Amino acid sequence: MKILFINGPNLNFLKKREKIYSNLSLKNIKKKINFYNKNIFKINFFNSNCEGKIVNFIQNNYNYDYLIFNPGAYSHYSLSILDCLKIFKGIIIELHITNLYKREYFRKKSLISLNSNIIISGMGVECYYNALDYIIKKCL
Repeated sequence: MKILFINGPNLNFLKKREKIYSNLSLKNIKKKINFYNKNIFKINFFNSNCEGKIVNFIQNNYNYDYLIFNPGAYSHYSLSILDCLKIFKGIIIELHITNLYKREYFRKKSLISLNSNIIISGMGVECYYNALDYIIKKCL
């Protein structure tokens, strides 16, 4: 099984951003995921603040079994990522650290959700571990 972890804009600044997001850095989250994974699955991590780079990365890895994706602000308006996700062959798990429905009105809708199989929102960084846990339980 192959899993992509993709993080969108500003997630590279977790721990430095507002505390509603996290007191852990993306690097620390990656370490915890690798520890929890215990080399069960092949995991490929990617983070970009550039929409086109995310699209290219998904296109180059469209045959993975799972995509665990925190699109950040691209959730709310990225038609190019939405269209790109239509080619992804596996299961798409969309993550949001905060509860979108308790945020500003323009953050309450996610275009990415139109192509997502599963959405985890409002659990803080635990959403990353819960997504991986779901895959482990489903596959093993």
